[in-house]
Amino acid sequence: MRLISSAPRTTLAAALLAGLAVTTVAAVPARAAEPTVDLQILTINDFHGRLQSPATVNGQPVGGAAQLVGLVDRLRAGNPNTAFVSAGDNIGASTFISAIDGDTPTIDALNAGGLAVSAVGNHEFDKGIDDLLGRVTDRAAFPLLGANVYRDGARALPAYSVQELGGVRVGYVGVVTPQTANLVSPSGIAGVQFRDPVAEANSVAAQLSDGNAANGEADVVVLLAHEGAAPENIGSPEQLAADPVFGPFTRVGADIDAVVGGHTHQPYAFQLPVPGTDRTRPVLQAHEYGRKLGRITLSVDPATRAVTASTAELVDVVGAPQNPAVADIVTRAAATANELGKRPLGSITADIRRAYTNGAENRGAESALGNFIADVQLAGTADPGRGGAQLAFMNPGGLRADLLHAPDGVVTYSEAFAVQPFANDVVTQTLTGAQLKQVLEEQWQPDGASRPVLWLGVSKGFSYAYDPTQPRGQRVIARSMKLDGVRIDPAKQYRVTQNSFLASGGDNFTTLGKGTNRVTTGDNDLTMLTDYLAKNSPVTADVAPRSTVGRVIPLPACTRTVTGTYRGALAVGSGVTCVSDATVRGPVTVWGGGSLIVTGGTIAGPVTALGAATVSLTDVAVTGPVTLAAGTATLVIDETTVTGPVSLLGNKTTESPVVAGSTIRGPLFCTANAPAPVNDGRPNTVHGPVKGECTAL
Repeated sequence: MRLISSAPRTTLAAALLAGLAVTTVAAVPARAAEPTVDLQILTINDFHGRLQSPATVNGQPVGGAAQLVGLVDRLRAGNPNTAFVSAGDNIGASTFISAIDGDTPTIDALNAGGLAVSAVGNHEFDKGIDDLLGRVTDRAAFPLLGANVYRDGARALPAYSVQELGGVRVGYVGVVTPQTANLVSPSGIAGVQFRDPVAEANSVAAQLSDGNAANGEADVVVLLAHEGAAPENIGSPEQLAADPVFGPFTRVGADIDAVVGGHTHQPYAFQLPVPGTDRTRPVLQAHEYGRKLGRITLSVDPATRAVTASTAELVDVVGAPQNPAVADIVTRAAATANELGKRPLGSITADIRRAYTNGAENRGAESALGNFIADVQLAGTADPGRGGAQLAFMNPGGLRADLLHAPDGVVTYSEAFAVQPFANDVVTQTLTGAQLKQVLEEQWQPDGASRPVLWLGVSKGFSYAYDPTQPRGQRVIARSMKLDGVRIDPAKQYRVTQNSFLASGGDNFTTLGKGTNRVTTGDNDLTMLTDYLAKNSPVTADVAPRSTVGRVIPLPACTRTVTGTYRGALAVGSGVTCVSDATVRGPVTVWGGGSLIVTGGTIAGPVTALGAATVSLTDVAVTGPVTLAAGTATLVIDETTVTGPVSLLGNKTTESPVVAGSTIRGPLFCTANAPAPVNDGRPNTVHGPVKGECTAL
C-alpha cells in the first residue's frame, strides 16, 4: 500500500492562490499484473446555486457552473471512465440568479454537465419534501438519494443507484445529516424521519455486496454523505477521524470503497483506514460553491472486481474552459434574473445606510442598516416554531450596499439582493449571557486583522455600553447589557439569531460558533429581507443607537453580600457590602469609610451616605430620597430609578461622580462636589427641578 501524505491546510491555501490542484493522498499497494480499470469520480458538494463565479484568485474567476463543468469535461477527456457526482445542497440558499427562478437554472446546468447522481442535502428540503419529490426530482436528470430519509415508516427516496462505469458496477449510496429535521421548516417535512445515516449507509452497502442480484449488486460502493467535519478537525486524517460528528463516517463498513462528504463547506482529502482490513480508502469534501472539484481514482481489478489502489485530491476550479451549453444556461438565467429583479417588494420611508466616516464605509461603527437587518432576522425567527429568537446579530461585512429611498419609496428585488448577496442561511442558537458579552468583546478584532473593529448590528430591545479605553476583553460593561430593559444574566440562556457565516465563527466571532440547539428555517437572509418588506411596508427603520460609550468604573471587592429579602435598617460602617438583586425593606445608611454596592433589586427606604468611600447604585429601584455627602472614592447612580429627591453634596472623590441613564422622580441637586458629577453621555430623566452642578446631567 503506497501512502502519499496529504497536505496541511496551509498548503491548501497556498495552492489555492497559485490556482493549482491542492490535496495529495494515499494509495494502496502497487497495481496487479493484470491491467486494472481506473475509475475517476469527480465530486462537488454545497454548490448552492452558484451559477456565476463566487470569487477570484489572482484576477481569475474561481468556480462558476460553466467553468466547473468545463473542468469536468477536461478531466473526462483524459479518462472516459468518469462519473460526476454530488454530496448534496446543489440548490437552496442560492444566489439571486438561481434563487429568483426556484433554482431551475442550477438543476438545468447540472443536467447539462452530466451529473450522474446526487445525495440530497438539507437544503433540498427547504421547500418541503413534496417539492423535492415533485418539482425538483422531475426536473433533475440524475437520481437524488437519501437512504436515511423515511416517511411514514418507509424510505421516501431511493437509497442507492448502481451505474456502470468502464464495465464496473458502481453503487452510489446517499445519506443526509439527521440534523435536517432542525434545519428546515417543520411544516415541510411532516411525517419525515432522518435516521442514523451511518447505520443506513452500512446496511445498503452490505445489501449491494451480498451476492444477491435480486436486491441490487455493485462491484464498487461510493458513499455520498451530506455530513462533514468541523473546520478545526480537517488538518490531518487523525483529526478527521476524531471529529465528533463526521468521525463515524470515516469508520463505515468495509463494503464502502470511498466516502464523499459535504454540509460543513470544508476542503479536505485524505486516505483513512478501513476498519477490519489493512486497506485505506479516500475520504474527501470539496469545499463549497463549486470552487473546488473533488477527484477520486479507484483502480479495480477486472477479475476480482476489488479496488486495488485509490487516490484523492481537490482541484481548484480555475483556468478551465467554459462548457458552452452551461454557459448559455447561465447567460439566460442572468437575463431572467435581471428582468425579475425589477419586481417591487415593498417600500421604505427613508434611506437605511451602512456606517460611514469621511465618505467611506466604516465597518467599525454602528449602522442603521446593520441594526435593521438584525431586526428583520429577529422578526423572522422569534416565533417558537421558527427558532424562538430573543435577539439577533448582523455582521457589517454582510452588508454590500445601502438600502436607498427612491422617489416613490419602492424597493425592488435586485436592490434588496444588492444589500445581502451571499444567500447565507439564518441560524438561531442558544448562548449564555456570559457568551453574549464575549461576542460583543470580539468586535475588537485580533491583532493583525485588516479591520481592527467590526461592529455588529443588534436587534431592537438589546442595548449595551462599552469603554474603548479598557484592555481587550474588558471593554463591554456587563451591567449595561439589557434585553427589553432587563439586565442580561451571565448564567441565563438566550436564543440568538445570526447568519450562518457568523454562526460558523466567521470574522473572528468564535463564540458565535459555539452555540447549542441550532435551528434554521430554510430561509436565507435575502429571503427574510424580502418577506419582511412584503409584510411590513412602508418600512421605517429604527435608527436609535443600541450601543453607547460608557465607562468601566473599578469597584472594591465585596466583604459582605446581601441577597433575597432584607427587612429592617441596613447599616454599613466599614468594609464593602454588596447587595445583589435583593429587596431591602428599610433605610440604608453608609458612613465612616464604609462602601455599598447595589446591583439590581429594590430599596424601600431612603439611602443616606455620609463620608462613605464608595456608593454604587446600578439598575436599582429606590423608593425614598438618596443623599450622598462627603464621599471620598467612587459614587455611581446608573440606570437607577429613584422615587424621591437626589442630592450630591460636598463629595471629594477620586473620579467624577456618575449619575447616568437614570430616572429621578423628584428634584436633583448637586453642590460643592470636586470633581463635578457627569452623565457619561447618557442623560437622565428628571421629574423635578435640577439645580447646581447637575443642571447639565
